[in-house]
Amino acid sequence: MNALLLDNIRTLLGSLSHEIRLLDHLGRSLVPADAADFYLPEQLPAGDIVPFRGSFYLRLAGEDGLILLSGPNPQAEDMLRLAESAVASLIRLQPPQDALQAAYLRLVAEQPDPLEQAGLIREHRIPDQLPRCVLLLRPQAVRQPAYDFLRDLVPLGEQDVLLPLDRGCAILIQAMEDGQGPEEAEEFARALEETVREESGQGLHCGIGDVAPRAADLRQSYAQALRMLEIGPAFLPGGSVYAWRSMLLARFLAEVPPERARYYHGLLFNKRTASLFSEEMLETAAMFLEKNLNLSDTARQLYIHRNTLVYRLDKIQRRCGLDLRRFEDAFLFKLLLDLNNTLMIPNKRPEDGR
Repeated sequence: MNALLLDNIRTLLGSLSHEIRLLDHLGRSLVPADAADFYLPEQLPAGDIVPFRGSFYLRLAGEDGLILLSGPNPQAEDMLRLAESAVASLIRLQPPQDALQAAYLRLVAEQPDPLEQAGLIREHRIPDQLPRCVLLLRPQAVRQPAYDFLRDLVPLGEQDVLLPLDRGCAILIQAMEDGQGPEEAEEFARALEETVREESGQGLHCGIGDVAPRAADLRQSYAQALRMLEIGPAFLPGGSVYAWRSMLLARFLAEVPPERARYYHGLLFNKRTASLFSEEMLETAAMFLEKNLNLSDTARQLYIHRNTLVYRLDKIQRRCGLDLRRFEDAFLFKLLLDLNNTLMIPNKRPEDGR
């Protein structure tokens, strides 16, 4: 069932003076969502109120086997009829899922003006004051459309929405619960990447935008997630999850014009230093930076003697004047090295906010 519709039914049933539950066709409680299970009568014709084990059951007509349940109460039958009528009205008023998806796509991936934004939010009952993150999901090496591939693999919360963007990418709009932020979205993406790999043997790249506090801000979170998919693989070639909040340096470097990036990168990495910066030496320097300038950890990770590491760092210092054991020199080395990555990414500059 549509999460938004379920939320509206929850609000409706919660306003009644007598508790009415909504069950699925297996007897699992949907409203309230307390993981309770109920035995159902063997015969439960749609529209009939059936007493069973001290409670009263009413199956809704033509609505995927949804069932209303009331406990023992003199007014149970009247309340069930009232709930039946109200829930049926909500279902009739709910926009078709295709229309709701189209509204979200218009709101997120296009640029409607503020008046149209407000109309989409109101007409399709899209929650407005709800913090959400936009995640762009791009499966690797799959033959079917990304949305079709992912819809059975992505666990959705009640307020989450999965949308098809194009053949290679799907959009996940993930609601943030109280106290949650981009860090939780990153954890979710890494867990999803692991699930996809276990289930299909394929990889998954994910770009994550910042938290959008309102529905009208989803466009900005989408633009940020899209930019992460553009620049993430260049700056983190072995990675799969690229979050806006976690890649500030990469975002900064990606804004450097290509001609300036090429110039400053060439100040250190050029024909004169080509023999120094072999693949082995670059791997050593990169690992030393990754291990926060810790000699012992770096040597252990590279399976080399500590003295060998010191010899290589000394060699870099003698040839180009940068001592990577000093923070300032290490930071400068990384900046100049990473500027080369800006030459391998698209030159798009979406409206990303700050």
